[in-house]
Amino acid sequence: MGLEALKRANAYDCGIWIYDDMCSSKAPMFSPSVFERVFLPVYQPMVSTLKSAGAKWVILHCDGNLTPFLDLLLEAGIDGINPVEYAAGMNVCDLLNKYYGRLRFIGGVCNTHILPSSDFESIRRHVEMIVDAGVNGGLVAGTHSVGTDISVASYELYRKILTERGDYLASRRSHA
Repeated sequence: MGLEALKRANAYDCGIWIYDDMCSSKAPMFSPSVFERVFLPVYQPMVSTLKSAGAKWVILHCDGNLTPFLDLLLEAGIDGINPVEYAAGMNVCDLLNKYYGRLRFIGGVCNTHILPSSDFESIRRHVEMIVDAGVNGGLVAGTHSVGTDISVASYELYRKILTERGDYLASRRSHA
């Protein structure tokens, strides 16, 4: 379907998302060796075909803790990961340190414990830490979703921090 969408839109130099939830909130549902044996032979030609059809980036959406598969996903040609669930044990700051320049991350802000807490100082520290980690690129800071358990005040603080600290181009201009 993604290949057909790229062809119909005559899309080049764009990104395309694929969805394959294969992890729980603690770990993958199967071992990296199963991924390597069963999924990698499917992912590699799929990603290659999407890229040859015009996709500059292929981004995988997978809920849960995908960390044990990241090296294999790079081998498959995946360029980005979403949602990077903090509550599932994925720390985007650590992942940026390990995979900077090779893998991009979309997410990282905890919408399960920290944003719903209404502890504004914890929210501020958490969001600032994540936004600041992405200053050199490789990150689009955000959440997986915003549930009804997140207060308007908590959400507004989160958005304010993203707006104030997340304009990386503006911060580079001001330091030039």
